[in-house]
Amino acid sequence: MLVSTIQSLVKQLPRRHAGRAPLRARPARALRIAVVTEYYYPHLGGVCEHVHFFARAARRRGHRVDIITSRIAGAADMEGVIRIGHSMPVYANGSLARITVGVGLRQKLRAVLREGRYDLVHVHSPLTSVLPLLAIEEAEVPIVGTFHTYLAERSLGYTIFRRYCQKRLDRLDAAIAVSHAARETVQRYFDTDCLVIPNGVDTSFFRPDAAEPSRPRGDMRTVLFVGRFDPRNGFPLLLEAVRRVRRGGQPVRLVVVGDGPRREQYAAMAAGDADVEFVGPVLDERPRYYAEADVYACPTSIASFGITLLEAAACATPIVCSDIRGFDEVVSHEREALMVRPGDADALADGLRRVLADDALRLRLGAAGRERALQFDWERVTDRVLDVYARLLGHASAAA
Repeated sequence: MLVSTIQSLVKQLPRRHAGRAPLRARPARALRIAVVTEYYYPHLGGVCEHVHFFARAARRRGHRVDIITSRIAGAADMEGVIRIGHSMPVYANGSLARITVGVGLRQKLRAVLREGRYDLVHVHSPLTSVLPLLAIEEAEVPIVGTFHTYLAERSLGYTIFRRYCQKRLDRLDAAIAVSHAARETVQRYFDTDCLVIPNGVDTSFFRPDAAEPSRPRGDMRTVLFVGRFDPRNGFPLLLEAVRRVRRGGQPVRLVVVGDGPRREQYAAMAAGDADVEFVGPVLDERPRYYAEADVYACPTSIASFGITLLEAAACATPIVCSDIRGFDEVVSHEREALMVRPGDADALADGLRRVLADDALRLRLGAAGRERALQFDWERVTDRVLDVYARLLGHASAAA
């Protein structure tokens, strides 16, 4: 009944495969855009999602977008993706980061940029080694940089290398931050003016009717976790909270979507628990997992934004998440989500209990979440980024 009610809220919207609303008229001249990033598929994370969906939306407007990144083991060849060097994982700021290694990277990147005859280079995480910094140094056209990181604690690296980093930032023709939290991090250390343009979500892909026909589950409810397996995303905390909910008498299954460096450790924590299911990394079927869940739980301890919150909200899935900077720019407590004290298993369990026990609350949070997600649709976000390009290049809006 709850799923049917939520689905009725969006029944007037076209299905994903039925085509999207017509785009506005394309610009008189298509742009050639180089997007440079250390993070792209099969690596999982917010930067990858941002780059992928922006490139897709810009291409639909007639622009040529090449994503320039490094090779990762298991990466499939993809049209419009240029890979140079090899990606090596490193651990930084409590998470998994990546740097590109290889011989002659500067020369190879310089050749790619020149051969592409790009109108503009867009660098993601501009102060990240290695490709973004090299791109800033080698680009011969206007450069846009997008900052994705929020740091709650002081950065020793930014402090020590401030002068070096500031010189690279001075080469940017425009700076964007995905949230006010990310902008504050940059401006804490450097002299730069950032425009806030948020991450987006594909609301025609992430939608409430992505769920498969309901299967009888009795009283069993489903809690969903989606994320990379690293410490800041809080899987052990969620596992403990779910167990506390069960001890209170509520049958709950935990579905875990994702992968990462702590996969074996987390699997061992849940060993022998038949109601914890590790699905692995999922891309195309992610909307179904959100739409079929009774609640999406996100116990992340630090974030600059909340892309998975938007994905869940777009599927009208109620959310229980940490009350942290970055998340508070996406959802509000009691409107689209219940926001709880970060790092507190009791508070997380209480939030889950409340949502799981109250159908009306789940419906209200889910409906509000869908409305909120529509404000972050990638079509809107892409328009804003392309407008930045247009101002730099001095011609009519590239988003027109």
